[in-house]
Amino acid sequence: MSTNLLLVSPYNVNFYGGVQNQVKLFKDGLDKTNFNVRILAPDSSDYNIGNSFKIPFNGSNNPVSLLPNKKILNEAISWADIIHIHEPFIPLFFWRIKTSKKIVVTHHAKISKFIYFGLKCLYLTLKNKNYYSTAVSDEAKANALTLSKKTRIIPNFIDINENIFFIPNNNFLFIGRNESRKNLKLFINLSKSLDKTREFIAITNKSSKDGLIKYLINISDDEKNSIIKNVGFFIAPQTHSESFGITILEAINAGNIAICSNLTAFNDLLGDSGIYFKNDNLHSLLNVLNQLNNADLDKIWNKQYDHINKYYNSQKVLDDWIYVYNNL
Repeated sequence: MSTNLLLVSPYNVNFYGGVQNQVKLFKDGLDKTNFNVRILAPDSSDYNIGNSFKIPFNGSNNPVSLLPNKKILNEAISWADIIHIHEPFIPLFFWRIKTSKKIVVTHHAKISKFIYFGLKCLYLTLKNKNYYSTAVSDEAKANALTLSKKTRIIPNFIDINENIFFIPNNNFLFIGRNESRKNLKLFINLSKSLDKTREFIAITNKSSKDGLIKYLINISDDEKNSIIKNVGFFIAPQTHSESFGITILEAINAGNIAICSNLTAFNDLLGDSGIYFKNDNLHSLLNVLNQLNNADLDKIWNKQYDHINKYYNSQKVLDDWIYVYNNL
């Protein structure tokens, strides 16, 4: 007997983002099992809850819907056996849903202390406790404590590319929105500091006039996946408010060595397979790159690739989710 699973996202599915990425992977992976999967989100082809608007949240501007179409919302709830809400801190309206259906929530973001305190006060008034709480990392789990003392960590995941290998092209890649916490500025400064034979590629939403960067603006996932293969080095220069780092996994999975700022989330993500530099410190990044000149790059990439295959392989993680759904 099949189960109807409703994946809920506040973010517009036509915009790139970590949550949207995971929701699509959930649907693609679980559609091959005994689950019927539909997505409730702005611009979803299953249940489109209406227009989204870019609002500032946690250092980003995200296309979010806060006022869903009530008819569509009720239709989706009626269809579902299980409701899986991604990022419950954003769609506050979902917590007003009156239903006896089984609910799972997944916390993705690391939020500020100010927002944490406000949400903690808000959620004290909630009466609907019929949910199973999960988080993608320890950083995200800290936020989940406003809702539940029992939160299970189940990480984000990717489809592992089994036909990829490392090619030492020595070029540089950045993926992320052009906003302060993603720190495209450091990537630009890096392009000014190295010799002009290197290529610098930034997949982002808005270009800048500085630096020697090839900007690729708002490209599709298919275009992105084609471009990032074997660039060389992926730079993750984020400065704060990171809870996971799905683009780091994607870059390694496309044949690149990931070099990350030493945020807790990135250390947790890659462990001893990671290459780290001091947060927002160009001098430290240049020193790391200089040390890599004499390193066995193929060995470094293989260690990172083996690590992500061990912990973030979609087959393994989806098996964990199937267990959760079947035992709610």
